[in-house]
Amino acid sequence: MVKGMGEVHSPLDSTHVSSAVGINLVMPVVRVEGRRLWVVATSGSDSGWVDSAEVRRLADAIPYFTAVIQRDPGNWGAYLRRAEAEHALNDRQAATSDYTRAIELHPLEAFLYLRRGRHYSTLHACGDALNDFEQAISLAPTSVPQGYNLAAELYSLESGVYATCSDSTRRDPRRARVAIERAIALDSTRATFLVILANAYASSGDLPAAIKALKRALESRGAAPSYRTEWQRQLDEYERALAAHEAKRP
Repeated sequence: MVKGMGEVHSPLDSTHVSSAVGINLVMPVVRVEGRRLWVVATSGSDSGWVDSAEVRRLADAIPYFTAVIQRDPGNWGAYLRRAEAEHALNDRQAATSDYTRAIELHPLEAFLYLRRGRHYSTLHACGDALNDFEQAISLAPTSVPQGYNLAAELYSLESGVYATCSDSTRRDPRRARVAIERAIALDSTRATFLVILANAYASSGDLPAAIKALKRALESRGAAPSYRTEWQRQLDEYERALAAHEAKRP
């Protein structure tokens, strides 16, 4: 997408444009209707369309935004979009550089730290990711409004890092739980937050609480169908682990 922060036109009201969790600046097109290019969130629960004039093919994105930057070196949005394209194409070093340059040019926008933080998470750079999420949380109240609760999303991302970081020195089950509980307090409608809460409990060894949280997620109206199979598999795994643990008791 050549402008905005992932906003798409609503399927029900084409005049309404909003961002949604799981709809990113780089997205696959699932359907074409004239100039309307339809995209679906990674969860499958949200969808919308963008005008074909407002996007570029991924293969053309890097030279396109490079040309924009050459004309306007202070265009932070072009650096962000080139970073997103580089990340999608697995040019991670170039993406890190461009995310950072976008932030240098526009340091008070939470969305930029969110995107770089997620990029760092894929690199397993847990400390850098946590720093970016914390900075984004502090900036969220004064940043561009999103179509979702930005602070809640950031707390959930922070929790995920604390619960699953490959660097054991960065894992912190207590902080993982505290962060996701803050996210749920801000937005109790997100079933995925309950799954993250389950992960936080599991990382601390509290399997009964993890199982309870996962069951709540599966029972939630907001549980995306595309995620249910994986959540059920995770629940089965926790229940087997709990049964094995209890079988070892004297």
